[in-house]
Amino acid sequence: MDERKLGDALKACLSEADFSPERRQAVLRAIRKDENAVKRRISVVLVAAIVMLLALGGAAIAAGLGVFGQAVNDQQNEQSAVRLEKLEDASVTGNDTQSAQAPSAPDISAQPQTVRDAMLANLYGRRFSLTLNQSYFDGNKLYYAYTLTTNAPLAWYQGEGMPTGFDSWDMQEEGRYVGHYTNADEDAQRRYVTFFAGHPVGYIGRESMCVGDGADMDGEPLTILDSGETVTDSYTIQGFQEVEMPEGFVPDGDIEIELSILYGASVYCQDEENVYWAHVATPENRGILRLPFTVTLNGRTETRTGAVTTSAYSAAATVRISDVDVSGEVVFDAPEWAAAFMAGADGGHPMDLPYIGSYMLVADGVEYRNLDGAYGVNADGQFFVRIRYDLPESCSSMTLRPTGSGIAYTGETRQRESEDIVLMR
Repeated sequence: MDERKLGDALKACLSEADFSPERRQAVLRAIRKDENAVKRRISVVLVAAIVMLLALGGAAIAAGLGVFGQAVNDQQNEQSAVRLEKLEDASVTGNDTQSAQAPSAPDISAQPQTVRDAMLANLYGRRFSLTLNQSYFDGNKLYYAYTLTTNAPLAWYQGEGMPTGFDSWDMQEEGRYVGHYTNADEDAQRRYVTFFAGHPVGYIGRESMCVGDGADMDGEPLTILDSGETVTDSYTIQGFQEVEMPEGFVPDGDIEIELSILYGASVYCQDEENVYWAHVATPENRGILRLPFTVTLNGRTETRTGAVTTSAYSAAATVRISDVDVSGEVVFDAPEWAAAFMAGADGGHPMDLPYIGSYMLVADGVEYRNLDGAYGVNADGQFFVRIRYDLPESCSSMTLRPTGSGIAYTGETRQRESEDIVLMR
């Protein structure tokens, strides 16, 4: 059963219904699971039955997908979509929930007297629940999906004139606001722009919350490689993060991690001359709450390596094949490349530099583009290229083919040499 047949069935059964791509994917997932179980061709009648049951259930489709699965169709996760689909199937569903609350408010008998006092009073009343919904851990990388909720809708603040209670500002710039607001989602951006269009002197702000970038393990932050977050409603967000284990880490079963909840309020304002911004957080903990979670080692990786030597350079590649993707790096013994990169980073002309910028993966004849794109100089002073690919259907033979090369090695000598790196077990 493919997307076209499913689409035809949906049109026939629910011609007047609003059936989003996410809901269609959930139906298809349910159908495929049923098809695998009974080992027979699925009929349009059965498609219609599943469609009607899920449509009538409304939220049942969303409930049938985990956070990884629901994140697939978010446009901001387009590059991660295939990996998220794999994670939906490979991850462990834990739904471990931890609770946290803001520090106790100072003993102040009077009502808040300023806008800043009101913001702080609301932050002191914050309560949170953080659920680790799904996780996939293969010893090299850790992926986790979460749901963060708070006890009341995140508050908005706005008014005429300058907000009271602010003796200093975290940012002050000359000129009128023109619609640029950092860390604002699309809805918030519209709200800011609309407000200031009608208030040449005024302020607008809101509370926010998020899960901090990257888990901590043994007190050390893990490098975050990918993330995504969706505002479900005014007091709930869902998201995922991917972090990398430290160099030399050897997996040995479960690991303990710590996730951080960041919460606070920001206010933007403008007068006749300047624009201003300030962040407000509970001073006792700077708006940071930390919660422990246990993650199970439930994945695996297969390592493959390869090398190539040409008249211009030598390179060694290491890739890891997991249940969700292929990733690794190519490290070069080419000091002049490292020097050229550093010169470019200091204001040179990157387009004229001689190094290889990326690799295509050819797996059993199928080409996969590099989803990472990072390159530079590592701590050992060697030039490197990071690589990441969607998980191929078959990995019997794998070759890295250079792309994005500079101008120095494109002549006749280079054309006679093979620069492919064949990956071996």
